[in-house]
Amino acid sequence: MDYFKQRRAYRNFKLYEASISNGQNNLYRELLDYANDEYKLDDLFSMKNSALLSLTGLSEAGMKKARNELVQMKLIKYVKGKKNTQAPQYQIIQLYKLNQGMATSWATSKGEKYPNKNGNSSSTGSDKVAQPVPQGEAQPEAHKDLTSTLPDGTVTKKNNDPFAKLLAESPQEPEDPRDKRRQEFTEQVWGIYPRQEKFGEAWEAYYRATITGNNPAGKTTKEAIIAGIEKYKRHLEVKGTQGQFIQQLANWLDNAGWLSNYDMTPPKQKSVQGGRAPRKELVPGWLKDDDAPKTEENDASVDRKALADRLAGLDAKRTENQSEG
Repeated sequence: MDYFKQRRAYRNFKLYEASISNGQNNLYRELLDYANDEYKLDDLFSMKNSALLSLTGLSEAGMKKARNELVQMKLIKYVKGKKNTQAPQYQIIQLYKLNQGMATSWATSKGEKYPNKNGNSSSTGSDKVAQPVPQGEAQPEAHKDLTSTLPDGTVTKKNNDPFAKLLAESPQEPEDPRDKRRQEFTEQVWGIYPRQEKFGEAWEAYYRATITGNNPAGKTTKEAIIAGIEKYKRHLEVKGTQGQFIQQLANWLDNAGWLSNYDMTPPKQKSVQGGRAPRKELVPGWLKDDDAPKTEENDASVDRKALADRLAGLDAKRTENQSEG
């Protein structure tokens, strides 16, 4: 399924075939965008009620009512989930090939007014059969082909279908602000985060943090988140953190990572042996240069000097005794 063709078909469906409430539109757009993000436009996909309530801002009763109405309009398929075991499942029904058959038949059954081939609005079930009008003989009349000139100078015939003309002249659907917000998230937040995994969960967490405020830290701004990511990246670089040790963006947002005060202290260097820092040996005082240890040679010289002093003393005493005698 082509996402942009589906968007255009859905826009035409809203403009000409059915009345879509804000709740129905929000729910359908969230389902369509999620299916596109997860590459499940043609498949069944699971989505929790809590996630839809957070993304759409609807109450539980309002969400269930909008969902039932989308199913009745044949815009989505819905498979009921099982409590605490399996989330509800959804599937987007393709519109851009079945738009005029399936969706118009729904509008017809509801008596909705929609443009006919003549560009007029009619309501089913109450139109009277047109009475035949006598016509005279057809007179030849010259007709001019309506043409348009393309930028390259090529002249082409213009489509004279009144219904196609009405579509071309109809007011265009205003740009959905969620498209711009999703683009900003993709380019400015997702694009700079160091671990890019699980885009769908990250987008939901970003929507909660910046739009609904359904976050433990409350509502914040895109600028605060970007500044927080830059601080977190510096922290990872300083600490040398890589791979699976980096938080996924959804977890980082749900944990209000932009408010964290990250430790920017570089880790201490570790030795190769045993992962421990080298031990510094304490040098005793007697090993210092100014107090070198005594050697055997020093001890011997000291002993000889003491002995010589002692002998000199004995000789002096002997000499003194002899002089007295």
